[in-house]
Amino acid sequence: MMNNNIIKVKEFLAAAGKEKNTEKITPNSRLLKDLGIDSFSSIELIYNIETAFGISIDEKMLHPELSVNDLLNYLDAQRQPTGKINLKSKESFINSLNVDKTLAEKLNFNPYYQTVNGGLSKNIKINHKLMLNFGSNDYLGLSQNKFIKKSAIDAIKEYGLSMCATPITLGTTQINRALEEKIASFLKQDDAIVYSSGYQANLGIFQALTKENDIVIADKNIHSSLINSILLSKARLKFFSNNDLITLEDILKSSQDKRMRFIVIEGLYSTEGTLPQLTEIIKLSKTYQAQIIIDDAHGIGVLGKNGRGALEHFNAFNDIFLISGSLGKAIGLSGGFLAGNKQTIEYLRYNSGPYFYSTALAAHIAKSAITALEITKKSDKTREKIFSLKNTLYHALLKMNYQLSSSEAPIFSILFKDTFSTLKFSKALFRENIYAVVFLPPSVPQDSPRIRLIVSAHLNTDIINKTIRIFNKIKDEYQR
Repeated sequence: MMNNNIIKVKEFLAAAGKEKNTEKITPNSRLLKDLGIDSFSSIELIYNIETAFGISIDEKMLHPELSVNDLLNYLDAQRQPTGKINLKSKESFINSLNVDKTLAEKLNFNPYYQTVNGGLSKNIKINHKLMLNFGSNDYLGLSQNKFIKKSAIDAIKEYGLSMCATPITLGTTQINRALEEKIASFLKQDDAIVYSSGYQANLGIFQALTKENDIVIADKNIHSSLINSILLSKARLKFFSNNDLITLEDILKSSQDKRMRFIVIEGLYSTEGTLPQLTEIIKLSKTYQAQIIIDDAHGIGVLGKNGRGALEHFNAFNDIFLISGSLGKAIGLSGGFLAGNKQTIEYLRYNSGPYFYSTALAAHIAKSAITALEITKKSDKTREKIFSLKNTLYHALLKMNYQLSSSEAPIFSILFKDTFSTLKFSKALFRENIYAVVFLPPSVPQDSPRIRLIVSAHLNTDIINKTIRIFNKIKDEYQR
């Protein structure tokens, strides 16, 4: 590789990693250990290299032990002319679609895609086995609420199971529109737009709103749907470490030549349980003329006296450009939404592909959500309960020397040193009839795979005490 290209790659490595001095980046420097480039930083690195050199990089190639020299050799190989392409057979193509289940097979245990045999409650039946449920996002227990169920049944009688049409044609029933107005009122915004899922809502943002001369500055801990959405747009993507205001300000300062600057954060980070430093981020956004987009999927229903989420917790209703939210977590249903100023929402109705090209949210879900939002506002006692139960469990595990995420909400994670230890402990929990969710790289940093626990209103003091006894029983199996 030519010297000027090597210099360019080093600049990309410095931009993505923790080592900012390119002279200290040597051929033997390893991406993770020496340069601090984890699975999230590598997204930015891949984007910059692909854009600069016009090549395609396999994400799996950027493993933690990769050296700079390995990377340069790989890029050289990718840039070499390949001559005539030999098309693979269908069989060989299918055989190339491998899912690595080596560790799961070694442990004879796979925590994913377990078969559920019943609805949500304090117990969940998995493979016909009753387990304590710490895996669901049903924070307030609304998925089983009788009044919400009645709203759904009434709407089904009137509208059937689906309008079988997109929102732009026959999908926007008066109930769907009423839900959008309800969400806007609940979050003290001008208007809202409802999607069939939270993933679609996030996917519908950046292709519609951004152009080539824009920059999106994202917290590394945002949801993958937001990252995918940004990568599908023409905007430049830069990451900053979770709540790293110094790096955020540095990027804002250096991007004043951009047409638009968007700061993307979450209202409640879903594998940590931590909150953004929103007050300080708002100050930076005003100083550097940036717009904040906040994904409050886990915050809505959980944070704030009336459950209005991070905006209520920080009193920031007038300071956020766009709010993304979910109906499939504390609200107890399914679907997603975006809320903000009237002109932006109206623009998204006609320009957000995942909205107008998808079958509209079913009217019975919309009707149920209206009821659920009313109940959410009045559920302050339930919120107090789940925070209290979480604190009891969290502090008990800390005393047993479990390493935990720095949680400020009824959601937290147990941290592990590697994937094998995580899966092994998940198997022990499963053996003891506790269901919790496993997160492995690249969805979380390489050095901190984790098991997440959510404390919902389905649980009570007796269940929490039982859970504490179980964790004490198996604490010798925990490796960190």
